[in-house]
Amino acid sequence: MLTISLSIALGFLVVPGSQHFGVTTAQFLLWYSIYTLSSAGVFTLLGKVMTVRGPKVVVISSAILVTACLVGMAYAPTITVFYLLSIPLGFGWAGCTSLAANAIVIGWHVHSRRGTILGIVAAATGLGGFTWGFLFPPVIAAGGWQGGLLTIAAFVVVLAILPGVFLISNPPRAAVTPTAEMPADKRKAMRAGIGAVVVVLTVAAAIFGLESAFSNIMPAVFAADDIDLAMAGLLVSYYSICGMLAKPVLGYLNDRFGIRATLAFLSLAYVVGLPGMAVLSGNGVATYYVVLPLAALALATPTIALPLVTVQSVGRARFPVVYGTVISGLWIGLALGAPAWGLTFDLFGSYNVALALAGVAGIIGITLSLFAIRAGRRAVKSAEPPGPGTAPAPAVA
Repeated sequence: MLTISLSIALGFLVVPGSQHFGVTTAQFLLWYSIYTLSSAGVFTLLGKVMTVRGPKVVVISSAILVTACLVGMAYAPTITVFYLLSIPLGFGWAGCTSLAANAIVIGWHVHSRRGTILGIVAAATGLGGFTWGFLFPPVIAAGGWQGGLLTIAAFVVVLAILPGVFLISNPPRAAVTPTAEMPADKRKAMRAGIGAVVVVLTVAAAIFGLESAFSNIMPAVFAADDIDLAMAGLLVSYYSICGMLAKPVLGYLNDRFGIRATLAFLSLAYVVGLPGMAVLSGNGVATYYVVLPLAALALATPTIALPLVTVQSVGRARFPVVYGTVISGLWIGLALGAPAWGLTFDLFGSYNVALALAGVAGIIGITLSLFAIRAGRRAVKSAEPPGPGTAPAPAVA
């Protein structure tokens, strides 16, 4: 999870990277779209590999690829070479970050406190973001563009390759009801139902990804509001602390009140968080201390709520493969969101339009998530033998 937070560190490279290559913000952020789309293209495949081989080998090989790509990008002579190296970077990033982390947590923790455990583990992303907010402004000031990328590469070695070799253990495989033993009509109904759930969740994830791009370009958003680099780093650290606290809170809410109540709470955070930042823009740094906690809650949705919604909808046994497809949607949203945020700045001179629309996107994503849970449980019920008193069985294994 600490490796995932390095995406926040990449946000500090937007301004110096644009200057280094002599391109606009939107042109520079095109690398982010390439990298996220290449990640999106391999998540489902990696989920299948994890189901068969476990996450350990995927994490180690992927992290090695990420390290090599980051070193190469640090020495890229042109923006074109930088773009090309973003493709294998995306392949590697997909295998050593959120998919693997969630597969490990969901696979090992099958008890009623799973949401809380997932929240505690995911809080590491906030801890990382807090650290990068203080660390990277002086790193970039001293080492420039190249020093920033090489530092990120070094952290991938420490946070992904070494833990992959020495700490990760593959979780036990979960049992799943063999569909071949079902009557043909029930097998067809269940597959169609699960397929529909995957589509809905993937669309919801893509929508969440649109506003989640904020986390990766946060320093640029602060710079557009005339906040200097040092203060931007402080705000990133503050946001990361809020995110670190938000994730266990959301996990606990899920365990205590259920996923539906958790999603309702997140709806409120979406309505007030990022749109509130747009409304209060230009009123000084103090306003960010008010709205960033709510933004952190809302943007914890892909990390906490999305995997919990997925396992509630399709069950633990199907989780790695299905979540691999779902998270592809998230990264497609991130790929489209990052240049879209940059384009709003190029067109309007601020990120306020993107901030305002992010709240609307979040509500739509939560609505689709609620629909997916209901449809997933209905698909599981369709495979059950008819009989009086048969209750809808949750898809959680």
